[in-house]
Amino acid sequence: MKILYDYKIFYQQRFGGISSYFYNLANELKKTDIQFLFYSPVHKNFYFNNLNKQNQIGNYLRFLPSTGSKFYEFINHTFTEKFIKSFNPDIIHETYYSNKKYKSKNKIVCTVYDMINETYPDFFKNHEKISFIKKQTIDRADKIICISKKTKEDLINYFSINENKIEVVYLASGLKEKRLNFNLEKKYPNHLLFVGSRRGYKNYNNFISAYAKSKILRQNFKIIFFGGERVSKLDYMVIKKNKLDLKNILFLDDKKASLPFLYSNVAALIYPSFYEGFGLPIVEAMSFSCPVISSWGGSLKEIGGDGIEYFNPSDVDDISFKLEKILFSDETLKKQIKYGVERSQKFSWEKCAKETINVYKDI
Repeated sequence: MKILYDYKIFYQQRFGGISSYFYNLANELKKTDIQFLFYSPVHKNFYFNNLNKQNQIGNYLRFLPSTGSKFYEFINHTFTEKFIKSFNPDIIHETYYSNKKYKSKNKIVCTVYDMINETYPDFFKNHEKISFIKKQTIDRADKIICISKKTKEDLINYFSINENKIEVVYLASGLKEKRLNFNLEKKYPNHLLFVGSRRGYKNYNNFISAYAKSKILRQNFKIIFFGGERVSKLDYMVIKKNKLDLKNILFLDDKKASLPFLYSNVAALIYPSFYEGFGLPIVEAMSFSCPVISSWGGSLKEIGGDGIEYFNPSDVDDISFKLEKILFSDETLKKQIKYGVERSQKFSWEKCAKETINVYKDI
């Protein structure tokens, strides 16, 4: 069986959860007898560039601009069409949504990561166009992988997709080393950790407001925001509006601290998102014995399980109440740490790869 993974996510994303997913999947597929290849004529992706050279063909352009993306889409699609004819894969796994379909008659698999755009359209520009392109990709697929049961449920509800066409395959954490001897890193036992983007459905505003309105939280905890996103005027405006001291807010990225180290040394991960298709930081944090306090948005309760407590992401009072309730109970925190380590072991890339191969075999 020959599988071709196409260019679609790799020329758009330098880093990110989706390209990381395929990188970790590839590392497991190497241990099997599946013949597979990642193909992207031009890309800017860190993970693609670090794939085994035997399993990838592509040209890494470090400064591939975001402007002119239609041109790079054209280049990638044109060369991929030609390559498909010579490689003749049994299955093409499209790595992201696109209105560019292949002329070949090869079987198609696509992965659906979430239905956030359809659930919270107000957070997205051109949400109708985005949904249209997503549905085109899904409709031409012979089989669809959803990364959670919630994503599958929403996909069926929004797009009326036949349930028999869909398989749920969970992701896992790819983080391993703690780097506890990293000289630039400090321990942050009185810090709350927020991981990822701070825009739109990630619910930065409500989290800040919930923290600000609680005197006991402000007195006892500071906040770390971790991610590659640049700090903007909007971030500072929200902090200023809530009358918070900037000395209590840290913006870090992987140049200043490693995420595994932070998970190992903060008080808790706070995950206030309105909706997630999976919620990978929850599994990551649990695997490093980090307590998790999360919203119930999207698939988060499905992934986090019944051993942690959840809050309403739209209710600032509820967020504050749950944070205070959990963070000041040593007994609750100890139970959550033990539960989290056990829960995180239910998700593995080995299992993800095995179930993905089963999807391929089905078609």
